[in-house]
Amino acid sequence: ATVNGQPVTEGDLAFALLSRGITDAPPALRQQLLEQLINQRLIQEFLKAQKIEVPTKQLDESVVKVENFIRKKGDHPQQVLTKMGFTPEKLRAAIALPLAWNLYARQEISPEKMQAYFNAHREELDGTRVEASQILLKLSSDASPTEIDQAKQKLLDLRKQIQSGKLTFAEAAAQHSQAPSKTEGGKLVTSAYRGKMPLVFTSQVFPLKEGEISEPFQSPFGMHLITLNKKHPGQFSLEDVRGELFQTLSRELYDQTLQKLRSTAKIEWKTETKS
Repeated sequence: ATVNGQPVTEGDLAFALLSRGITDAPPALRQQLLEQLINQRLIQEFLKAQKIEVPTKQLDESVVKVENFIRKKGDHPQQVLTKMGFTPEKLRAAIALPLAWNLYARQEISPEKMQAYFNAHREELDGTRVEASQILLKLSSDASPTEIDQAKQKLLDLRKQIQSGKLTFAEAAAQHSQAPSKTEGGKLVTSAYRGKMPLVFTSQVFPLKEGEISEPFQSPFGMHLITLNKKHPGQFSLEDVRGELFQTLSRELYDQTLQKLRSTAKIEWKTETKS
């Protein structure tokens, strides 16, 4: 492929595989990595325009780490990189990208932005844990829109019955849920926002008040109804999660920047046919 006139080569792809320790990649993985390389090329151009430069000493240390990694595999760094079409300059450019992005992100993500994000997402970050219960109606991977609507409607009906006091959530789970937890009234494992419970569940249950029931929602497991039984407040401060929070905001900034760049980029795909 070419990105704004700059090539993404087979050597670039081979280096991406090497750096991830992958020796034999199926076509789907190669395609995925190629998309990542295109994205990286766009970010490289962007950082260059922003005049973000990695300190020489830091870059030198990272180059040595890559060379040592190749040696541990029993190969000679220069021979391996030359075979891939990598000059020393090209190697340094590839290694510099994540380092340069980190510098840019630290420049853009101010302490005020981190504090504001922490305040808005405190329970997701401060170690708050929830006790919840669910009712699951299983759906096949190829479920029809009608089957999906029927499952949703059944859960809406159960939700009304629970809210009106005709039966408890535990009774409804025991009678109708198709999850193993039905024998315990639908109880799920106690979990932090990013913990033992799948994120698709915690993202639904954390905004609830104790005793409140969610709207029906779909996941790869099926259609769910979930209720918050109890919330245990967390004790972590911003300082305790600053590193994790920075990575989250850095990923968001990367995705937003990339979306803008791809909207105006000229990306051309090339297909070679073997005779």
